[in-house]
Amino acid sequence: MIQNLKTKRNKINKFETITEIKSEPQKFNEYYNKIQIIASDLPYNFREKIRYLRETIGMTREQLEEKSTISAQTIKQIENNEKRGYSQDTIIALCIGMSLPPEFSFELLKIAGFNIENNYNIRNCLLCFILRNLYDRPIDDINSFLELNGELAITNKSIK
Repeated sequence: MIQNLKTKRNKINKFETITEIKSEPQKFNEYYNKIQIIASDLPYNFREKIRYLRETIGMTREQLEEKSTISAQTIKQIENNEKRGYSQDTIIALCIGMSLPPEFSFELLKIAGFNIENNYNIRNCLLCFILRNLYDRPIDDINSFLELNGELAITNKSIK
């Protein structure tokens, strides 16, 4: 049965960016259709969601490591439920690494026990802004943005 689910899974190469949608508003329909396709099959628990989203956008753990600076080993441990107690920053780095739209990023954070939308300190406001508006930017840009605003980077340059 699990094998059947994997073969039927829709692959999404990437989500339309905010810039693309602003310049070509008709692209919103493509974006929305992808959200609907993925949301209709999204598993309930955190680790399965992470794996499902990564595989649906066609990323290997190694590719996600490169884009998030979270090690492929840590990603594997999270997906296989071998790692508990991951940080808010780790989840955000994974979301940024996958260029996940805010709809999925905020859901992942909530089911992991982090509700940054209702905690109005400066860091959480910056993180909400990032997840809503800069989710398609490289992790180095995100870290620079945080540092320019007096906050610590989400990840350091080396692989975690």
